[in-house]
Amino acid sequence: MKNITSLFLLLILFGFGCAQTERLESDFDPQRGSATSPDGEEASQEGPFERTLKTAISSDGLTYVSNDLWISDQANVPDALIKENGDVYLYYTGWMVGDLLNTTAVAISQDNGNSWIFKYLELTGTPEGIYRVVDPDVILLPDGTVRMYFTSGNPQGIHYAESLDGITFEYKSSIFVPSNNIAIDSTTFKIGDTWHMYALSQGGVEKLWHLTSLDGIRFSVYGITSFPKASSFLVPANGMWIDDRFYLSLFGSDGSISSSWSKNGFDWYPSDESPLEPTGNEVYVKDPTMVPLKNGQYLMIYVTNTQ
Repeated sequence: MKNITSLFLLLILFGFGCAQTERLESDFDPQRGSATSPDGEEASQEGPFERTLKTAISSDGLTYVSNDLWISDQANVPDALIKENGDVYLYYTGWMVGDLLNTTAVAISQDNGNSWIFKYLELTGTPEGIYRVVDPDVILLPDGTVRMYFTSGNPQGIHYAESLDGITFEYKSSIFVPSNNIAIDSTTFKIGDTWHMYALSQGGVEKLWHLTSLDGIRFSVYGITSFPKASSFLVPANGMWIDDRFYLSLFGSDGSISSSWSKNGFDWYPSDESPLEPTGNEVYVKDPTMVPLKNGQYLMIYVTNTQ
């Protein structure tokens, strides 16, 4: 018995049999300050040039309060997931990403979003014409694989890649590249046995692609749809299950974040809650992504103006 006890203490001391969290180091520092749009247009209208990633916290997943924690400037279209060990993986497209231009990176938090480690995202096995990854749209599969849908190519369409570590991805295939049109900036989720994907077309927010799939790989066009609100239209961002409803966050020209819920992915109902409004020097809040933390809270990463 004494020998068994001693062996047990050694196992605890050296961490054998316990879940280990790998300590990572950043490949680059997050960008600070805004950039000028290269085509001369107002930088605040499109792209990450004058945009900033910040965080907000919620106790119920429905309404959030900004905790004013800054992640990066020149950053846009975030999408996050949380791994089994509690690490948060945040994917975003940045204008300047270290020494790279206009590409997607991954920021990893091992302390519930209080600090971040920044890594270059690597994509292997790309065919000709797929030279840039933007608009990341990530799903954590049951076996721990990270699947990322993204925009690329000419004409622009949706493709996907997969990763075991969440950093190095292997290109798999195209998902949807329409002829005589475009498909960009997808958001994807699964309800029941059906995968749903929304993506912007040339018609913008008034004509969104709604694609469906039974395996998350082979999608077909279910229809053209929109999310109207008053006299404008909303852009679907990311969603999350809360109780028995899937809540999809949306944003629009009014500068705030709203949500709708569904139980089947086809029929949507406006939520009574308004997840987040601009505060302080924020002109707008948009494009949120949310994850349920291991401490019982919910973390939102959202886009706002660079201050």
